[in-house]
Amino acid sequence: MLLVIAIIFAIWMLWTSNKNLKKDNQRLVSNMETLGADLKYIRIQNGTLAAQSGVLELRLKELQTLFPKQSKSIQDLGVNPSRVQQLSTTVIESQKQIVTTLRDSVIHDTVHVRVFSYKDQWYTIKGQAIGDTQHVQIQNTDTLVQVVYKGQRVKPWLWIFSPRKLEQRVSVSNPNANIKYAQVIQIQKR
Repeated sequence: MLLVIAIIFAIWMLWTSNKNLKKDNQRLVSNMETLGADLKYIRIQNGTLAAQSGVLELRLKELQTLFPKQSKSIQDLGVNPSRVQQLSTTVIESQKQIVTTLRDSVIHDTVHVRVFSYKDQWYTIKGQAIGDTQHVQIQNTDTLVQVVYKGQRVKPWLWIFSPRKLEQRVSVSNPNANIKYAQVIQIQKR
């Protein structure tokens, strides 16, 4: 009788271990697909472009091994890495050609300079030309919106029995800005 209980317990342990390994394998396959995928651009309702990418699901040790810079940035922020739920990295590049006129001006009652200024909804630029030196002050204001949601099904042919994978969408309000890189890492506690 004791032998039968031990065998049933061993089978149950193997079954549980196999189930956990299968789940972990599916997570790793999904991560590989996400890492290999390019950033996808979609047009959202207001007509602007948004970038869409998958979400990586990593354990803390995997994050520290695969992404040491992001792991270091968590520590630099003074956050205990074991308390992190999600880590997001987005790179935005803004380019705009600006043409403005130079005006003659006098500062400190004796120094003749040429000044310029430009302002729109996203940029404020002020500058002075004193001799052969340019002094420029640039301010860029933008709004970044990021949404992490349950997107496409892992296996669409299984309909409601297939779980949805996490995806993110990132958009910026500045029409001169482009999203070059977007990544979200979901930290798993196990």
